[in-house]
Amino acid sequence: MLLGAEMRTSRQEIQNYFQLIFGVKPEIKRWAKSKGLPFYLLDEYAFDVVTLHGCQCLVLLAHEPFENAAKIRKHIDILKKIVDPPILYATGALQSFERKRLIEAGVQFVVPGNQLFAPQLGLDLREFYRSRQAEKTVLSPASQAVLIATLNRGWEENDTFRGTDLVDADLYSKMTISRAMKELHSFGLIEPVSSSKSILWRFVAAPKAIWEKSLPVLQSPVKRVVYADWQPVAQRVAGLSALSRLSLLGEPSIPVIAFTKESWDLEVARSGRAEVDPFDKPVVEVEIWSYSPDHITGQTRIPMSPESVDPLSLYLSLRNNVDDRVQLSLDEMMEKIEW
Repeated sequence: MLLGAEMRTSRQEIQNYFQLIFGVKPEIKRWAKSKGLPFYLLDEYAFDVVTLHGCQCLVLLAHEPFENAAKIRKHIDILKKIVDPPILYATGALQSFERKRLIEAGVQFVVPGNQLFAPQLGLDLREFYRSRQAEKTVLSPASQAVLIATLNRGWEENDTFRGTDLVDADLYSKMTISRAMKELHSFGLIEPVSSSKSILWRFVAAPKAIWEKSLPVLQSPVKRVVYADWQPVAQRVAGLSALSRLSLLGEPSIPVIAFTKESWDLEVARSGRAEVDPFDKPVVEVEIWSYSPDHITGQTRIPMSPESVDPLSLYLSLRNNVDDRVQLSLDEMMEKIEW
């Protein structure tokens, strides 16, 4: 059970949450008229005025956990006699039945990082995060690539970053990176900390803990497998070939390499050849990846071979393999990682 102090919220959390949703940092100031309010209201709330896109609202930051929707409604009715802008109740956490009571009482509210119900502002995002997580059970390929690259590089406990700090600017657009940050946040892997012109983030735990927490929403980067009877010019060792270099597993009879669809299409066009059937004595097995096998640049904390795919993506590509020898080799590879 959360303690009362943990269920409070702050001006900074509200500012970060509004910026995350609307892409614009709102202006927040203490409400000048709050000094003249009755003591029982001052005991219940702190009062801020939030300005966003030229619209204002008065935010009541609750000092204590939610108790009574009718009482909050009564307080808002009193404030409406002296306040023109819409009024928004703010707290750190709400249970589903508490949300229902507030909505039934006509109380607009915000729970930073989770929910916003403000029909007077044209906003009803009660289901925003819930529905997005219900529809999206795994990270998108771009978000996964950003996370995997960052896990391979590692970070320190107090490190903060912008989305653009995590990836090579040539790999993804700013819009894609922004979406990736929102996805990582929606799955509870990162959190906003402070902001100036652009929002700053931090991971909620150390790299190994984030890896373990993210495993249920990570998927194999391999979209499909094709075969070729020629040796491609550019390639990165993948699959069982890569695993054999990191464990006692023997080399597969047909070498495995990785390409993206776009890079493989270019290779096929360059060679003037066509893919072959796996029974037609292929030279290589080609994994078509959903993100680039070359997505990691710069120094990494987890050792990486320049000829092979990164070990975390490799693990994801093989973790559903039913061969016990492969599973033992994956365990061997992962045990060698010093996070």
